[in-house]
Amino acid sequence: MAEVYESKPSSAPSTPSITLRTSPLRATEGRHEFVPREVVDAVLERVGEVRGRKALAGAFCVAPGTGFVGAQGDEEAVLLLRAHPIVNIRWMALVLVMLLVPSLLVDLGAFSLVPGGFVFVGQLLWYLITFAYALESFLHWYYSVFIITNERVVDIDFYNLLFREVSYATLNHIEEPSMTAGGLFGTVFRFGNVRVPTAAEGPTIEGVALPYPEMVVRMISELSEELEKRRERGE
Repeated sequence: MAEVYESKPSSAPSTPSITLRTSPLRATEGRHEFVPREVVDAVLERVGEVRGRKALAGAFCVAPGTGFVGAQGDEEAVLLLRAHPIVNIRWMALVLVMLLVPSLLVDLGAFSLVPGGFVFVGQLLWYLITFAYALESFLHWYYSVFIITNERVVDIDFYNLLFREVSYATLNHIEEPSMTAGGLFGTVFRFGNVRVPTAAEGPTIEGVALPYPEMVVRMISELSEELEKRRERGE
């Protein structure tokens, strides 16, 4: 698991190499287990969702039909989630302030004794730094995804263009998931954290500031229960 591929070409710049750190959990021995498509459709119907629905600027995507590196042959993304877009307000506000600072300082005469050429170069470097910060902040939001498939729960934490961390747990190795939502923004905009503890040795999978966390928890529980039923029937 390294990167999510959308149906449209990505605008992110390519890099010669990417450092990955993965935290996999031991797979079930014996056979490849998954929830078939028709059962996934039944689960989506029970929770009131339909395939292809996208909301919140792509932060909540139901069965988007996208593939990802490391996906098994029968594996499909049932939910593809990003942090709620409201979390971007902080870095966007900072970028806006950074864009206004040079003009404000010039108007106040802070560079009155500095040659114009140096002022221009300084402003240019400042704007380049601002652009780089904005780009990295956007990429961090866009490529840090929490994916629920018909086999696993996958968490991808994107840090920069050269490093990202991937953790996953198979549905038959997870315990009861839980959610935490609170505060004014979390209550109004309906987002929160989702924790998925694992039965086997391994890390707890956690999605931060995910939209509709109660829906996410229910979806994980439903898929896990369906997989357990198939195991009991020997399918």
